[in-house]
Amino acid sequence: MLLLSAITHFVVAWLLTALTNWASLTTWRRAISAHWTERARLLWPVRFTAAINIFLLPLLLNLAHTALFPESAQWWVSDGIASFWGGLLGCFPFDRELFPQLDFRNWRHQVIAGWGLRFGIWVALLAACVLMPEQFGLKMLTLAGSYLALHFAIQWGLFLQYLRWVKFLQPAAPRLQHIVDDAARRMNVQVRATWQLGGVLANAMAFPVTREMVFSGRLLDICTDDEIAAIGAHELAHLKESKTTLAGRLLGSLSLFPLIFIAPAIHQFGLLGVFLPYLGMFFIARFARRLSQRMEKRADELAVTEQTSEGVYARALEKLYRENHIPAVNVNDKQTHPHLYDRMVAAGITPDYPRPAKPQRLTLFGWLYAFLFGLLLVLVIARG
Repeated sequence: MLLLSAITHFVVAWLLTALTNWASLTTWRRAISAHWTERARLLWPVRFTAAINIFLLPLLLNLAHTALFPESAQWWVSDGIASFWGGLLGCFPFDRELFPQLDFRNWRHQVIAGWGLRFGIWVALLAACVLMPEQFGLKMLTLAGSYLALHFAIQWGLFLQYLRWVKFLQPAAPRLQHIVDDAARRMNVQVRATWQLGGVLANAMAFPVTREMVFSGRLLDICTDDEIAAIGAHELAHLKESKTTLAGRLLGSLSLFPLIFIAPAIHQFGLLGVFLPYLGMFFIARFARRLSQRMEKRADELAVTEQTSEGVYARALEKLYRENHIPAVNVNDKQTHPHLYDRMVAAGITPDYPRPAKPQRLTLFGWLYAFLFGLLLVLVIARG
C-alpha cells in the first residue's frame, strides 16, 4: 500500500508538472518573432512558477490526499518525496524546450549536480528542527554545532568538492586559465583555483571564502576572450572584497539557521515563539541581500574599469542574459543583481531598444495552485 501510494503521487506530480509547464509556455511560443527581451519577460513567470511548483505540488497533493482519503494518508513523508521527484522529472520537457541542446542524460547529470547537495542541506535542516530539544543543554549545543559545521563546510569548499565528485566540475581549460591568470595579474588578485562547470547555462561565479573561480562551458562557447576577461574581472572584484565584507557574507549565509530553534522558542514564549525564528531569518536575509547588492554594483564598476575595450563588458552581460533567457528588467528591485538595462547603461552602453516592462511574478496556473493549497489547508485544519 505504501509503494502504491508513493507511485501514485509520483505519477500525478509528473503529469501535473509536465502539462502545466507545457500549457504555460503557449504565450512564449507565440512570441517567436518578438525581441529577446520580450520573450524573456514572457518566460519569467513560467520559469518561476515551474520552480515553485516543484515544492508546492508535493504539499498540495498531500493535503488533497489527507482531505479526500484520510485513512491512507499516513505515509505523507514517502508520498511527499515521491511527488517531489515526480515534479522534478516533469520539468525535463520544459527545460528541453528552453534549451534544445539538453538531452536526458545531460539533464539528469545537471539535476544530480544541482539538487543532490541541496537535498542533503534540507534534510539536515529538517532533522535539526525535529530533533531540537525544547530546553537549553548539551543536546541543543550538539545539534546547533553539527548544523553549523555542515553549513561552514559547504562555505569552505564542500559544495565545489561535491560538484567534482559528480563530475560536473573540472579544471579550467588552458584558454580559460590563461584569461583568468592574465586578468588576476592586472587586478593584483590571488586566485586559488579556476574551474569549468557543465550544464547549459552561461554563467560565472566567484567563491570569496576559498578564493576560487568557476566559469561554465557554455559561457566559453558563446563569448570571445575579451568578453570572458570582462566577466572574469567582475568575479575577481569579489575576491578583492575586504575581510569585513567576507565576514558579512558568512553571516548572511546563515539566514536559515534561526529556524532550527522553533521548538525551544515556542516552549519559551508560546505562540509568539513561532514568529521569532522567522523574524531572525528575515533580518539576516535582508542584511545579506543589501550587502550582495552593494557588492554587485561595486564589481560592475571594477569590471568596467578593467575592460579591454569600451562596451565589451556590457555586450558580454547582454549575451549571458539572452542565452539564459533572463529578463533585462527584474521582476522587482530585491534581486541580488541590478537590472541588466541599468547595468548596461552604467557600463557606458545604452541598449538599442526601449527599457522593457517588468515581468509578472506567477502564471495563472501558479495562482490557481496557490489558491488550492490555501483552500485545502483550511479544510484539513478545520477537520482537525
